[in-house]
Amino acid sequence: MLGLAATLVVVAALIWLIASSPKAEPGTTQQTGGAPSANTQPMQQTTSSSPQTSTPVRYIVYMATTTSVKDTGLLDVLIPDFEKWARARGYDVEVRYTAVGTGQALQMAQRGDVDVVIVHAPSLEAQYLKNGTLKCRDVIAYNFFIVVGPRDDPAGARGNSAVDAFKKIAEAGAKGKAKFVSRGDKSGTNLKEIDLWKQAIGRVPDPQSDKWYISAGAGMGQTLQLANQEAAYTLSDTGTWYRFQDKLPALDVIVAAAPDLINIYSFEIVKPSPVTKLMAEYMLTRGQEIIGNLTVAEKQLFIPITRADPQPLQWMKDLNALFGPSCVK
Repeated sequence: MLGLAATLVVVAALIWLIASSPKAEPGTTQQTGGAPSANTQPMQQTTSSSPQTSTPVRYIVYMATTTSVKDTGLLDVLIPDFEKWARARGYDVEVRYTAVGTGQALQMAQRGDVDVVIVHAPSLEAQYLKNGTLKCRDVIAYNFFIVVGPRDDPAGARGNSAVDAFKKIAEAGAKGKAKFVSRGDKSGTNLKEIDLWKQAIGRVPDPQSDKWYISAGAGMGQTLQLANQEAAYTLSDTGTWYRFQDKLPALDVIVAAAPDLINIYSFEIVKPSPVTKLMAEYMLTRGQEIIGNLTVAEKQLFIPITRADPQPLQWMKDLNALFGPSCVK
């Protein structure tokens, strides 16, 4: 009897322990310690009844751009807006840029140092499209080149065409009456200047022998400041001129915007990817609004291509500047 009673006590204790143990919820695995078995599946963060969320992959886009795009302040508004626009579409993008002359930007592209470029030298861009460095091209905006110089205009260049103005500046320079500051950096502006010199005097002045000709080797903003210090002439784009005009008391516009001085900016992809193509799409959509809204003292620094008047578009066609496969097709 004593053995039976002891057995009944043990059974009762076991029943009480089982009844009081915590129960696992249906559909979950209760781990009690030690390594999980080989057949145990990891617990999912989401279930089929709730949407799955994930952190977007972070992308870095490297861009080379002409200095006028930086000096005007355009990049300060364009890049943050693109990054925000991209995030709304599921892309966590950071754009890192280097502002140099167009020639240097395209050399960086050829070395594979950048993913995209914004430049403004159509004839040079055509060469890099042909050799395969650039995969596509979209004109995104334009402004104009102008000749600026001393307010008293010692060369008597005011009111002339750019070519005739350059002739007069060279003549006055040879007599010690005028100076000219060149960017000297193989930029789009520098290439335009070189073309004007060749038309005007048949050669490019040499800083070694032509003492009136100063090669700055600098961006547009710095070149304008040097021209102001030297009371010299220079070639500028209208956007950078408007941005720096208040800081250049010695200078004035000598030759205003003209059809042959149209200055065309384009966006081009070096390394095609979903993110660089997204950037191309932005440049021709939302980016056009940002470009068009950039003003100084109510003066528009760039005219977005989607707002171009028929006449400037015709000038671009006459210059064979609208070329290349589009980056958004």
